[in-house]
Amino acid sequence: MPKRILFLVVFIVAAIVFTDLGKHYSYSLLTNIVSNQAVPNIDPEELYALKEPYILLDVRTPAEYKVSHIKGARLANYTTFQVDDLADLPKDARIIVYCSVGVRSSKAGLQLLEAGYKDVAHLYGGIFNWVNNGYPVFDANGQTNRIHGYTRFWGYWLTEGVKVYGK
Repeated sequence: MPKRILFLVVFIVAAIVFTDLGKHYSYSLLTNIVSNQAVPNIDPEELYALKEPYILLDVRTPAEYKVSHIKGARLANYTTFQVDDLADLPKDARIIVYCSVGVRSSKAGLQLLEAGYKDVAHLYGGIFNWVNNGYPVFDANGQTNRIHGYTRFWGYWLTEGVKVYGK
């Protein structure tokens, strides 16, 4: 009997994870786990409809940014991220940070809030969620369908676009 239950549980989990609906649900759970809840979220739909002024910070690496980024985003390399490097940004500016899935951006967002920035949010689910919802990304030549997958594990959650790994 226990083997049957174990098989049933494994089958249900596999069915959830490996279907599109299951993958979406699993991604939502994962991003909720890895995101810092102290930093408010903004959904891709909200960001796309948002009227300026706001500052969009991409806290991925320069290699990731070069493959593609959200139009108008400023690179704030997480590897070397220092809040002091953003001294040119007013403390009351609306700032939205993003990375691949939300781990780095929620950490950077928290650093910004702790440094006295008043209106900081992070893009829920990161650029993967942005692309998975059909919103455009750009490189130096204009709009592209290429997106840096970060790692094979994280790239699994990227269901749209062409995944690029490495530099």
